Amino acid sequence: MMEKIKNNPKVSVIIPTIGRESLIRTLESVLNQTYQNLEIIITDDTEEGKAKPLIERYLTDPRIKYVINTKYKHGPDGNKNNGLDNITGEYFTFVDDDDIIMPNAIEELLNVAIKGNYSIVFANCVDNIEGEFTGLHYGKDEEVCWLDWLCSRYEREYFFLIKTSILENDRFYDECWGGEGILMLKLFKKAQVSFYLHKALAKIYKVYIGSQDRVSLQYAKQAKRTYLKYVLFLQEFGNDMISHCPKTFIRHSLIGIYYSALVEEYKQAFKWCMDSVKAYPKLFFIPILWTLFCMILPKSFVIKFYENYSKRIRKLLLKMLIGGRSK
Repeated sequence: MMEKIKNNPKVSVIIPTIGRESLIRTLESVLNQTYQNLEIIITDDTEEGKAKPLIERYLTDPRIKYVINTKYKHGPDGNKNNGLDNITGEYFTFVDDDDIIMPNAIEELLNVAIKGNYSIVFANCVDNIEGEFTGLHYGKDEEVCWLDWLCSRYEREYFFLIKTSILENDRFYDECWGGEGILMLKLFKKAQVSFYLHKALAKIYKVYIGSQDRVSLQYAKQAKRTYLKYVLFLQEFGNDMISHCPKTFIRHSLIGIYYSALVEEYKQAFKWCMDSVKAYPKLFFIPILWTLFCMILPKSFVIKFYENYSKRIRKLLLKMLIGGRSK
C-alpha cells in the first residue's frame, strides 16, 4: 500500500476526444483511479459537440469539465491546447479517448514526482493487441536527461505526469498535425532531468491497418500540416541534434523529406538532404537516395510505398541510425 501523498495536489487529466464511443471506457478508467483529487477536462474537437451525449450522465461529477474546442485549429494539437487552457491542477496529464489508464497510474507517478522533486515523470504503456510495451526502454526505473529524449533513446508512447508550473505559456502548435513532440521536448529541456517508471500504467488501444478511425492514419491526408510539423521541429531542435546525435537528425529529416515531396516543397527537401549529408557524411547515400526516390517517382507510388512499409522503414532506420533498443 502506498504512503499518503503529501499535500494532496490536484491533478488535471485532459481527455481530448472526437466523440468516439471508446470515450466512455477512457473516462471510467480515470474516474476509477486510486488517487481521487482530480480535475477531468473532456475537450471535444467536433463542432457539433459529438462527445456530450456520450458522457452526459457523468457530468454530475463536479470534477468533470466538458469544453468544446472553438479557439484552436481542429486536430490533436489544437484540441489538447484547449484542454491546457482549462487546467487548474498542480500537475497535468493526457489520456486519449481510445486509451485507458490503470487504477493506480496517477497515484504511482505522483508519488515519484513528489518524492524525487521531478517536474516530469512517465511510465510505459502496453498495446491491446500484443500486450507489448509501446515505449522504448532499458528495463529499469531510472532518471532520464533531456538528451535521452532528443537523441531518441526514449521515444514512442508513454503515460506522462507533468508539473503545471513548467508549462508557462507554451502550447502545442495547432497549425501542425501530430506535432505534440515539439512541446514535449521543450518541457523536457526545461526540466533537464525526468524519471522513468518501468511498468505499464496505461493501455493503448491500437486498431488494425485499414481503419479510418485512428488519428495517426490522417497524417498523409494532412500532409501540409504534417510537413509544417517537421519544419518547426527541426528548426527548434535540429542544431541540438546535429551537435549531440547527428544520426537522429538524419532519421527525422528523412521523414520530413517524404512530407516535403508530398506538398512539393522540393527546396526544403533538398536542404534537409544536404544538412543530413553534412551532419554525418559516412551515411551520405541514405538521404540522397531517399530524396531522389521521393522527388522523382510518382507521388501516388511514394505514398503507397510509405503507408505500406513505414513501420518497417522506421524500425530499420532506428536500428541503423540509433542502435537497437528494447521495446
